Amino acid sequence: MAVYHTDALVIRSREFGESDRVLTLFSREMGKLQAVAKGVRKPKSRQRAGAQLFTYADYLIHKGKSMDTVSQCSPKESFPYLWYDLDRSFAATGIAELLDISTISAQPNQELFGLTLTCLFLLEQYDPALVLSAYALRSMTLLGYRPLLRECAECGDSISGEHLFFSSEAGGTLCGQCRESYSGRWIRAGSLAFMRQLVKVEITKIDRLRWNPWMQQEILETLRLFVEHNFERPLKSWRMGSLSTEDVGQHKSGKERKE
Repeated sequence: MAVYHTDALVIRSREFGESDRVLTLFSREMGKLQAVAKGVRKPKSRQRAGAQLFTYADYLIHKGKSMDTVSQCSPKESFPYLWYDLDRSFAATGIAELLDISTISAQPNQELFGLTLTCLFLLEQYDPALVLSAYALRSMTLLGYRPLLRECAECGDSISGEHLFFSSEAGGTLCGQCRESYSGRWIRAGSLAFMRQLVKVEITKIDRLRWNPWMQQEILETLRLFVEHNFERPLKSWRMGSLSTEDVGQHKSGKERKE
């Protein structure tokens, strides 16, 4: 039976059988994969720590016919602060869920792995909503889904104004003429400018950026709608707890349709 090592993050964990867990791992070398961690729900299991959500570890995995099996794991980081702060826990869960729905199995992306790991570390001291927003924009950029935030996504013309129209369907902001054919929502120019900064500024320096509550609300809601539209799956964790936002300021152009 083939055996392989992989350096990975646990981005999802679900119960399986009486004492096992199925782990969804995102590996630096191999991308997303699944493996069964047997007996880890038993109190005395040696592999228990390596089966916890957000754990960063080195895994020794046996290749199986239907499902791989974790043979050994050596945890490197467990991010304990994510479990003692609700906002940080929600943000980390949002990062893991976004990574899960936006990637397919066995497609390595070392830049995305590095971004994810960095953002989990940043959550110890940085504003969790800020880290989540930066992660969403940067991960979408790495995966080829970066929204257009300065010009019209339909015709390419430059746009300006205090309030601009953003359409997930179109892939970004729209000018007055093009927006008639799309559903979307209004967003303040300041929020769009802030989103551009979240992509441009070095990830470890985003704490220098300052936003206010309405910008946070607009940006998180716009990004949630954008991701859900592109991957056709709900971001459940983004709708929960203190990171959830009221869908205010939503407007539709043309027919009465929702994004």
